[in-house]
Amino acid sequence: MKNEEIARYLATHPEFFDQFPHLLTDVRVAHPFDGRAISIAERQILNLRDKVSLLENKLGELIQFGEENDVIALKMHHIALATMLARDITTLIHACYMNLHEDFGIPHAHIQLWATDNGQISDAVKAWVNNMPHPQCGAYLHEEALSWLGDTSHLRSYSAIPLKHNDAIGVLILASEDAQRFYPQMGTIYLQRLGELIATGIQRMT
Repeated sequence: MKNEEIARYLATHPEFFDQFPHLLTDVRVAHPFDGRAISIAERQILNLRDKVSLLENKLGELIQFGEENDVIALKMHHIALATMLARDITTLIHACYMNLHEDFGIPHAHIQLWATDNGQISDAVKAWVNNMPHPQCGAYLHEEALSWLGDTSHLRSYSAIPLKHNDAIGVLILASEDAQRFYPQMGTIYLQRLGELIATGIQRMT
């Protein structure tokens, strides 16, 4: 019999070891790490320990992600309250800047609204923002948007967040000296919700 045939037979006849239980301890197989001979039962225990270890690591990761999401959700709640309490757009924008800096540790933020641009924002920038399917993150930013931040020689990463539900009413630009703070592959669901939250607050006042 070939090895494959033996394996297939044992897989389809689980009662085999019920008929020959002594084989579980008598048959010796190689230890997966040090090469010494151990019983099939011992090898199975080692396999189960490996699986348990992997599951524990996975559970630890899920718990960590859950805790991190709880922290982010609390920070988003703070901004939501700030936008609800604001009585005018200027106060709302100032509250957003303060929360982004103090809660999220984002050193540079700029909100640009089309309604208050006095015709200085180009149609190209508006189209760029309006066509974003989701916030854009990375080491590069539209040249015109970059000019809103002043001196950018020390900045290494950016996020452009459209302020919109349907059509954009503006854009939120975030910037950092840390090149890894905003990167192309990062998740943007919270950034998108942040943009929608600010846009809703502004639209409520206009």
